[in-house]
Order: sequence, then C-alpha cells, then structure tokens
Amino acid sequence: MAGVKELDQPRIVRVVFIALLIDLFAFTIILPLFPRLLNYYQSQELQDKNSVLGYAFQGLEYFKHLIVANKRAPNVIADKWDTVLLGGMVGSLFSFLQFIVSPYIGRASDKFGRRKVLLYTMIGNVLSALVWLIAGSFELFLISRVIAGLSEGNVQLSIAIISDITTPEKRSKNLALVGIAFAVAFTVGPAVGAWFASIDLSIVCPSLVKFGIYPYSMAAFVGLVLLLIETTYLYFALPETIHNRSLVEAASTTSSTPAPKLTLEMIHRRLLDLVYLKRLMCGFSFLFSGMEFTLVFLTFDILDFSHMQQGKLLGYMGIISALIQGGYVRRKVDSVGEKVLAIQGMAACAVGLYCLSNSVTSVLYAPHWLYAGVSCLAFTSGTVVNCLTSLASLQCHEDSTRQDPLSKGRALGEFRSYGQLGRAFGPVTASAVYWLFGPRPCYSFGALLMIGITWMTVLSAPSRKKLVKRTAVKKTQ
Repeated sequence: MAGVKELDQPRIVRVVFIALLIDLFAFTIILPLFPRLLNYYQSQELQDKNSVLGYAFQGLEYFKHLIVANKRAPNVIADKWDTVLLGGMVGSLFSFLQFIVSPYIGRASDKFGRRKVLLYTMIGNVLSALVWLIAGSFELFLISRVIAGLSEGNVQLSIAIISDITTPEKRSKNLALVGIAFAVAFTVGPAVGAWFASIDLSIVCPSLVKFGIYPYSMAAFVGLVLLLIETTYLYFALPETIHNRSLVEAASTTSSTPAPKLTLEMIHRRLLDLVYLKRLMCGFSFLFSGMEFTLVFLTFDILDFSHMQQGKLLGYMGIISALIQGGYVRRKVDSVGEKVLAIQGMAACAVGLYCLSNSVTSVLYAPHWLYAGVSCLAFTSGTVVNCLTSLASLQCHEDSTRQDPLSKGRALGEFRSYGQLGRAFGPVTASAVYWLFGPRPCYSFGALLMIGITWMTVLSAPSRKKLVKRTAVKKTQ
C-alpha cells in the first residue's frame, strides 16, 4: 500500500467519517425496535418458561421484587417496563462484550494493520446482520447481538486511523468528526429504523417465511445492505495507515529539529496518565449512560410523553450535540485545550441532572426544566468523550510496537474498553436507583457524583499543554 502523503490526509479522514456514519446508521436502526422486538418474541414464546427469553423475564421479575421489597421504593415497577429494562440489559451485554474484545482488536491492528483488521471486523458485522435477518426466535436474535458485540471495531479503529495520520495539534479537530457521526446517526437512524420496521416482509413476501423471514426482517435487511456498502467502500477507498505514523511525527516537528526520543521517565508518566484517563472514562461512562438511560422512564412515566414527543426530544438532543461538536469543539479546542472542554462538558452534565431533578417537582415548568437538562446533556455528549479520547491518544507515541502499552491500537482499544465497561453496568445500576428512591433523588445524587468526577478531572487529568511542555524540555537537552 502506498504511503500516506500530507495531501492524502483530508481524503482519508473523509473516508473514515463516511464509513463510520454508514456503520452507525446500521447500528442505530435497531435501537427503537428493542421493545417491539422483545414483545414479539414474548408473544411467540409466551408458554415456554424454559426458553432463554423465559429465563430472562424470570430474572427480571426477581430483580423487580428485590426493588419493591425495599420499603423506600416509592412505586411499583409496572410490567410495561419489563421490555424496556430487558432491552437495556441486551444493550449492556453488547457493551460488556465490547469491553472484553476491544483491547484485542486494538492489539491486532497494531500487528496486522488497521485496514486489514477493520475489514475482518466488518465480516463479523455482516454476519450479525444476516443472523438478525432470520432471527425468528429470541435465541437467534441474542446470537446476532453477541456476534455484533464481539466484532464491532469500527469506532476504535476509526479513532486509531485518524490518530495515525494527524498531528497532535490537529487531532482533536478530526476526532470531533467521530462525535459528529454519532450525533447524526443517533438523530436519524432510529427514525429510519422505526419506518422500515413498519414494512412486514413476511406479509409482503410470504414465500420468504420458510427461510426465516419474520415481521422485523426489513430493518435487518436495511442494516445488512448498509454494512455491505460500508465494507465495499472501505475495501476500495481506505489505505493502510499504520506504517505512516513516522511521517506524521516528522510533520509535527521542524525540519531542523529531530523528533525527540522518549525517556523512561516520560514513558512512565504517560502510562500513569493513560491509566488515570481510562479510569476517568469508565466512571464518566458509568454515570452518564445510566442517567441517559433513565430518561425514557422520566418522560413516559412522570411527564407522560407520547412516542412522538420522545422522538422529538432525542432528535433535539442529537442535533444540539452535532452542532456543539462541529461548531464549538472544533473551533475552541486549539485555544482552550481538550481538558478544559471535557471539564466544561462534565460541569454541564451536573447542571443538566439538577434540571432533570427539578422537572419532577415543578409540574408547570416541567417541560422547560426537561429541555434545559437535555440541552446540557447534549453539550456533555458533544464534548467529554471525544476530548478524553483525544487526550488518551496524545499519551501514545508514534514509533511503538505491538508489545508496547503505548501503541495507538492497544492503548486506544483498552481506553475504549474501560468506557464500554462503564456503559455495561451504568443503565442497570441507574434503573435500580431510579425505582428504589425515585427520579428526584436519582438525578440529584447523579449530579453530586458528576461534580466529584469533574473535580477529579480538574486535579489530575493530563492536558495537551503539559504533554507538549514535557516534549519541549526533552528537545532542549
């Protein structure tokens, strides 16, 4: 594969962005279908208590009884929330599998190359969509989600590719495109999935039923087509980037000044910073994903939102997040730095959770408090994860090997793994707190915890300026 020249960098970033956008569209199509899919499987397997779905609902009933048995529980969890909670648990399973596999995908990309590993993970994604296409039983659907959780590597490899071809000074601006892709996909994808779910292939083409086609196969088919398009696009448009890291490193220094060599002390400092960032990412993801998941309870159970109102709220959140990343983060990151933007996002999250807690008690102004809180959470979504990821990538060095803990693939894979660990347990924990103590204590406690995480970030998180300063000191020696 030909080397990546400086003029090729915008094209490669564009290829990564388009491919990631297609991938996330395919991923988000399924999100609004979880409740209806689970209701469908429940109706098909209603009498079979020994099925996987039957055991899942029995476990959910036990979980609910534990909560209701607590005398402080303000209300009983209605059966209508069973599918919502189970859908959240299926999502948590995906995140937990990502926690397991992300470090291995990262290390493999360091050894075999980003492009090759990315194409192999796409094969797994296509296989997952194929199984979903014929998943007339919950067991097959669960298998498709397991395959997806074990093979999804597009996000972390996209981050690694962008890190390979961009200098530290421009990295955050380009990584913001990853967040923009997320925001756009999570705004449009669920609506597209809901629309295609209204087309029942088992009725349109009854002859396909014998091949496993069922009422929700159309959405799976659209996801499959998108993944095939993405795979083909990546195969022809994406070059290998791992061998061109030295060119990027050279571009970040002057022609008269050689790239500095890292001392053992500098490597040790970077390793400590990376460990701290991973723990910070885990804690933030745990809290933010949990609070975000309970929004569906708040809007439906307390504020009595319709599905249309819920969709508008999530769409509003996605649009604001995309605007923040494209119009604010990309403009401000050079002047204020990633750490400051991450702190701003965490502080906004604390304010947003406070607003959500007030939406419960103020009936007259509840919608105003809700949208104020969601606006703050959208700001958080558009700043924190991308900025922490950029800080993590800045701890890596360019001339690393696959055995090196600071190689980009391995380090960023482990960093993403910690975030997925938080997302695996956040929704379940937040749901339990919500139903045990009620929404106001849940969001108030969440705001206090987020203030603590913000303060920890202020005190100990590394910044780009500190990293550059350490490097500059080495140059002068």
